[in-house]
Amino acid sequence: MEVLQVRSGRTRSMLIRTVLMCAFVAIGASFSALAHAAQFSVDAVKAAYLFRFAQYVEWPTAPSADTPFVIAVSGAEEVAVHLERLSPEMTVGGRRVLVRRVSRVQDLDGVHMLFIGESAFNRTRTLRARASERPILVVTEDLQGIEGGAVINFIEVNRNLRFEISLIAADRSGLRINSALLSVAARVERRPQSSLNCNDGYIRRHRTDVCGIRMASVNFRRGA
Repeated sequence: MEVLQVRSGRTRSMLIRTVLMCAFVAIGASFSALAHAAQFSVDAVKAAYLFRFAQYVEWPTAPSADTPFVIAVSGAEEVAVHLERLSPEMTVGGRRVLVRRVSRVQDLDGVHMLFIGESAFNRTRTLRARASERPILVVTEDLQGIEGGAVINFIEVNRNLRFEISLIAADRSGLRINSALLSVAARVERRPQSSLNCNDGYIRRHRTDVCGIRMASVNFRRGA
């Protein structure tokens, strides 16, 4: 049973705004405050984070304002549903958002972000490989997500939703990740021969005597 239930237009709008606020606090302008300890479904929180990620990524070309920002989803229907619920409230760079289900390489035309659910990870090798060759922000939720070509991968740490980032994958896709987003990632896969510093999630967690910890996280509980 899904934790976040929407029964009326007014209730739906309020819940959508609350989930968005939760993600916005976790990844806010100062990146210093933890998210409220409200309980949401993990799928709703992931959908909110996907919108927020887009605010901190720079694509190599800037489309016209009337071109929609396309978020593609494969193997994560509940996340797609929440994205559709959130999309009327959101814009990316002033552009409206379009949610698309994908399963084939041909479906990637015009896509800016691709989210691949855990259940579809193994069967989407070709889709992930082709997406990584384009300026597409690939986001996954698998233990092997970064190794499998994702730019951002969701992970669960003590029932908190966290994420890791690969700058190598971002470079390959021609994407630039804002340093503010890097600063709250649980782990950052950096470019070869790059020195680690306090922006690296591992250093922040294990060298608290040197680096202050500023982690973005949202509490959630799964449906029964």
